[in-house]
Amino acid sequence: MATEGKKVLKLVGGIFAGVGLVLLGVASWSGNRQYTILKSWPNVEALVTKSQVTHHQSHDSERTRDTTMYQAEIEFQYSVDGKEFVTPSTPGYSTSSYPEMKRMVDAYAPGTRHMIRYNPADPNDIRFNAGYNFGFFFLPILLGGMGIIFSGVGFGLLVASRVVQALQCPACGGSVEKGQKFCPNCATPLPTG
Repeated sequence: MATEGKKVLKLVGGIFAGVGLVLLGVASWSGNRQYTILKSWPNVEALVTKSQVTHHQSHDSERTRDTTMYQAEIEFQYSVDGKEFVTPSTPGYSTSSYPEMKRMVDAYAPGTRHMIRYNPADPNDIRFNAGYNFGFFFLPILLGGMGIIFSGVGFGLLVASRVVQALQCPACGGSVEKGQKFCPNCATPLPTG
């Protein structure tokens, strides 16, 4: 029975550790992508042509009702190498806090000008909230945190599986369960205690 327990611990630990390492890899890739945007995408001044708060319903399986989620949608007009672009953008996340998104839309009101970053390979690919802030690095932080937790649990279970020792019959070496009086393999009396 103890060997079955070890197998289960190893299996569950391996799954958790594997998922954790995948999450850490995705977090690393995502964080590196955000860092690359900050370091290599050029800035351009853009005019806000439209800004609004939009909403959608998000179903939470733990709650009995849907949650309204809000997101800012902002459209920018800008010029790259003499060519005009009009591109809509979002902050990349939504929230149940309407006031948070309303503040963002108010800060990016139509007619205001802001510095944005654009992808030199595709000037329609823009980021208006690029910076060393929580919102811009939210996804890598979230995935990294989950990866650390999953990996920690997984490797903890793998270590625990090595600690679990099977009880063995002193005569034949076969597996026995705690509390048995005789070995199920060879019928040798087992020491008590």
